[in-house]
Amino acid sequence: MSAKRFAAVALAVHLLLLPVLPLSVPAGVAHADDPAETGPVQQTPLGPISALDKELLVKVRLAGLWEMPMGEEAKTRAASTRVKEVGAQLASDHMFLDERVVRLASQMGVALPNEANADQQSWMAEMRSLTGAAFDDSFANRLRAAHGSIFPAIGTVRANTRNEAIRQFAQVCNQIVLKHMTLLESTNMVTDMGLAKPVAAGVAPAAAVRGDPVRASAQVPADGPSPLVVLLMCLAGAVVTIGILRVLRPRGDVK
Repeated sequence: MSAKRFAAVALAVHLLLLPVLPLSVPAGVAHADDPAETGPVQQTPLGPISALDKELLVKVRLAGLWEMPMGEEAKTRAASTRVKEVGAQLASDHMFLDERVVRLASQMGVALPNEANADQQSWMAEMRSLTGAAFDDSFANRLRAAHGSIFPAIGTVRANTRNEAIRQFAQVCNQIVLKHMTLLESTNMVTDMGLAKPVAAGVAPAAAVRGDPVRASAQVPADGPSPLVVLLMCLAGAVVTIGILRVLRPRGDVK
């Protein structure tokens, strides 16, 4: 093969592969199966704990600070018997979790909040302004969204923690949160809002797909090339390749 023909073939291959190259994952981008970043490690009387471990303790404590009182208030504010039953169960379970998280955090020297955060306070204020069917709807969706948000975080800690006490606690939390999501869904009142990422009261919720890690992971990244662009680049590469090969094609002797 002549040098010119070899160069033409190399250029053609490069042009054909060019549209595919931007689709490859650049260095430093996390893969789905990469281990979670657990943050700095702190030594405690119960063994080392990571920043991710401490974050779980804080999140569970925060959940109890608003879900316990709202579960209790569901007994008098709700219209649906099922919502009242679910509220009572959630309040009881979070009381159990709260006792465990306070004890565990004390043994590990982890500071815990004593009041709900701003978003949680907005949800409580919203529900306390409602009664009957309106309360039922807010209760089912606000709590389902909150449980759906913490559920993946618990799984990450359960899978990655190096601390046995945290692992056991995460296992219990995982079972209880899954139970609560099922109970809330059993009210038949959970809508897209309950499946979306939780936001403060008065703020429009994101699309439900964004609150679902499984469905969200299947979406094409917004900054990636569109299929149409890739197709056009492929066609352009093919046209250029054909043109180069025709120009460099050996010609017969002129008679």
